[in-house]
Amino acid sequence: MVESLETCGLEVSEDPAWAALPSVTATGKAAVTPVRDRIRGEYGSPDFEPSVADTGQSLKGGYHLKKLLTDAGWSILERSADGDGQGMAWCEFGDLDHEGHDRGWKLAKHIDALILEIRDRITELLAAGWKRVRVVTDHGWLLLPGGLPKIELPSALADNKWGRCASLKPGATTEERLYPWYWNPNQYFALADGVSCFKNGEEYSHGGLSLQECLTLHITVTQGASAQAATSVAFTDVVWKGLRCTVAVDGNFSGLSLDVRSQAGNALSTVVVGVKPLKDNGTASVVVEDEDMEGREAFVVLIDSNGSLAAQIATVIGGAKP
Repeated sequence: MVESLETCGLEVSEDPAWAALPSVTATGKAAVTPVRDRIRGEYGSPDFEPSVADTGQSLKGGYHLKKLLTDAGWSILERSADGDGQGMAWCEFGDLDHEGHDRGWKLAKHIDALILEIRDRITELLAAGWKRVRVVTDHGWLLLPGGLPKIELPSALADNKWGRCASLKPGATTEERLYPWYWNPNQYFALADGVSCFKNGEEYSHGGLSLQECLTLHITVTQGASAQAATSVAFTDVVWKGLRCTVAVDGNFSGLSLDVRSQAGNALSTVVVGVKPLKDNGTASVVVEDEDMEGREAFVVLIDSNGSLAAQIATVIGGAKP
């Protein structure tokens, strides 16, 4: 991921971080949010889902976590929204964990494409005016073709048994090692030793105590020096005549080119016959290749010589109001 971002001319700083235990989404996601100080763990939570500290309402489902964020002054960006670049925003993207649970070892075949999707989303946000994008993750994972070795934990002892961790019933005893829950150190749970798993045939799993699951990397991404110089560019006119889009820009537009894309940060989503460099007077025009695209939402984008986004604006192909 870092290499992919730096190739686009972006500046990246890295911060190692430990995942919350157990290293599952229910526990870890809340721990990497900017409102973790407003969250606690209730007794008897077998699914490792914490709650709002003031009310005890479970964060399960996401509604109360988003409310905590908005109450703290954070705007919520849905997966395809870029926002206005003002203030602070929380955005969730990337389907690595979902793909791992669905595909097992075949996740390895899709890693490169997933990384590019995340990179494109980051570049879109920076092009939309956000000064800094901090990328956090809740946990890592283990991936073993053929399945992780199974270890037995009787179901009668567990309230909830995940692949690599299990919450125990009150009074239950086990030879497995017990660890305190991140959100409530007085509540303990069992972790499977080594790379073992409480379920049979699991090729992809997390929740345990390995470096792969618990040592994560948080990265902060900002525009590189050349991109920062280009951020002073602004669209002054976007005109459609049929499938031809003509733009005029103002500012530091030297070396920039014009493109129209269905996804702003994805170069493969271009819909034009060819990308065109801006002329000395700050204008350029491109033609959409497929007439069936007329009326669809898209993005007019300016890219630098490295292919990084310098500016973007929403549009509708053919000129209707976006």
